[in-house]
Amino acid sequence: MVTVAMAPILIPRLLDGGRPNTDAAGIAYVVIAILYTFILAGELYFLYQRRSTFCIRIRGLPIIFTSVTALHVYLILVLLVYPLNGQWPCSAEFWVMSIFLPTGMAIFQSCNARVLKVYESQRRMKRDFLAGARKERITYTPKGLFKAWLALDAASKVNYGTCAGLVISFIPAIILYFGSRRFHRSFGFFGPVVDSRVCRQGGEWVPSIFVQLFWTALVGPWILWKIRHVRDVHSWAWQSRLAILAGLPGTPLWLAFTYATANPMMGINLNFPTAGWFLPSLVVCQQVLILIPLIEAFKTSNQREAPSSTADTASLTSTSPLPTEKRSESVLSKELKPKASMQSLEFSIEHQIEDLIEWTASREFTAENPIFLREARNFKKKWSELHTVTTAQRRQMHNEASLIFFTLVNPFTAETPINIEYKIFKKLQRQFEAMEYDPYMPGSRSNTPSADPSSPTARENVVCPWESTLGRPASIESSNSISSTSSTRSIVPSEFTEDIFDAAFESIKYLVFTNTWPRYVEAELSNSSSSGSLRSP
Repeated sequence: MVTVAMAPILIPRLLDGGRPNTDAAGIAYVVIAILYTFILAGELYFLYQRRSTFCIRIRGLPIIFTSVTALHVYLILVLLVYPLNGQWPCSAEFWVMSIFLPTGMAIFQSCNARVLKVYESQRRMKRDFLAGARKERITYTPKGLFKAWLALDAASKVNYGTCAGLVISFIPAIILYFGSRRFHRSFGFFGPVVDSRVCRQGGEWVPSIFVQLFWTALVGPWILWKIRHVRDVHSWAWQSRLAILAGLPGTPLWLAFTYATANPMMGINLNFPTAGWFLPSLVVCQQVLILIPLIEAFKTSNQREAPSSTADTASLTSTSPLPTEKRSESVLSKELKPKASMQSLEFSIEHQIEDLIEWTASREFTAENPIFLREARNFKKKWSELHTVTTAQRRQMHNEASLIFFTLVNPFTAETPINIEYKIFKKLQRQFEAMEYDPYMPGSRSNTPSADPSSPTARENVVCPWESTLGRPASIESSNSISSTSSTRSIVPSEFTEDIFDAAFESIKYLVFTNTWPRYVEAELSNSSSSGSLRSP
């Protein structure tokens, strides 16, 4: 009897809850996970190397890393679903979908909400730079807590919402997991005992679905609506828009294929995990969060390599003339050259500073710099006009300078501090080391300091942003506090003069000249191109 050897039967590997899939598709999933991890690590490394660039610092490097990492861990788990097959239990996927994925989505939306936080802060600073420095003590009543919630910025609301959502979603997840027999055969008090594929289609997944939809279909569009008017030069708003839109399709597609009954869709589920429909969204979200600020950082580095002299400033824009303009690069350079000079900036600081503040608050998010230039200019102009200064006036001058220092310069107290050299900051800090800063609203708004001894108005060495002292004329004597000569000498240093901010003023002026001013001039040229003229000093 002759025995004929039969060819081995090739059984197609499927997502059937059995042994791991080590076929070509399974190996491809693992290789893709490894390669993409190395690519992402390289991108994050380049981003970290340029962390000092303003466009990256303002976005917040820690939250970018946290968001990208949270999304990547889930992405890797999804890529490994097919190779692991039955080794990826239904209970593990339940906890990932109920806790980890919603938390990652929340962190991701918090990253997107930062642009709204900065935008609102800059607009508030433009209206009144002291408004952001003023704080009110929280009263732990329903009305007080609601008022405190309304006062939070968008990013803080998302962060608190993340913590609350994690607690709220964790409680039903525990009840559903330990109560349902879908996840374990030995105990439970509701639900049938099913295999690993049917396990993923039960009603136990509904709470996680609602949490995912909350972050993607409600919070995401809310952020989109709030930033609809943002047109910043850092492409931050567009980054957030693209990231949010990319995150929208994931949950609906996962729902459609998880509960699919049509044969074509069920056939796809045998070879492609339902959670895999999150992959395109996850990749786009990660790349948008990394590549847009990274490209902006490279552009900024290239611009800094160009000479900052008057003759070479025109090259910042002459290489990319506006398509609607029909003039040569030489003509563009001739128009831009006088506008981009230091003399033109100094003229703007002296006569048109509000236009620069408006532009930086809306487009570049650096309004603190021109606001400081304006306040330092006004301070020096106000007090240099006096030939003699009385004790009360000297005390008033020091109080006003203290308010500028604590609300615009000091990184520990200012909402958005200016960026000056350390030695300049230390010199200023020594001038105001005897002063205390109290950002909270005084308990009494009475004109008599005796009404509340703890009020800033009753303490001579306390400066408070709730008290508008910058608008007072230089000749006025405060009715709230009459300083004696001895107390003034103990608080106001002998070397304190109206020139206190000169070094910081020159530092910020040069910073504006090298970073902000070329962009502002280019924007002015673009806005005025239709009329063919620019405002000039």
